[in-house]
Amino acid sequence: MSRQIATFLLGNTLLGIDILLVKEVYRHMAISPIPDASSHLRGLMNLRGRVVTVIDLNVCLNRPSAADIDNCRLLILKTQEEITRYIHEGYIDDIFMGEDIVGFLIDRMDDVLTVEDEDILPPPPNIVEVDEDLVKGVIKQGNRLVILLDVASVLESVMNAAGDGGNYN
Repeated sequence: MSRQIATFLLGNTLLGIDILLVKEVYRHMAISPIPDASSHLRGLMNLRGRVVTVIDLNVCLNRPSAADIDNCRLLILKTQEEITRYIHEGYIDDIFMGEDIVGFLIDRMDDVLTVEDEDILPPPPNIVEVDEDLVKGVIKQGNRLVILLDVASVLESVMNAAGDGGNYN
């Protein structure tokens, strides 16, 4: 089956997630910090009257925190309710996204790729840029390599780091 992958950059690292998990990309952020929160949680943001939990994807991937958020983008994910139809129709694997709105801080969006399932290769055992538990696979794209994130694992790692038993908002 073919699927579309939204790709984005963190520094020079090209990452991707299934486009069916993406709600929107937001540019102008006014983030309110959360006192005593884990470094994974950058803060909260008001998006058209709804609270968005902002996750610093750099920290999740064992990289330095996003320093200049004025130049970052916020990749806002769909909620569980918004993706349920895609799961039932078999377009995406069963995944738990939570009921709260979550956004990943990223440097910039790149491209949308259409790939076949067989184009997604297992992550190499020596992948050093990203915690291998957070990687679903890799995609060769010309002379570039796209690291396909396991969004559920990223969200789970944030919940574990926050130490709140599963609520990230």
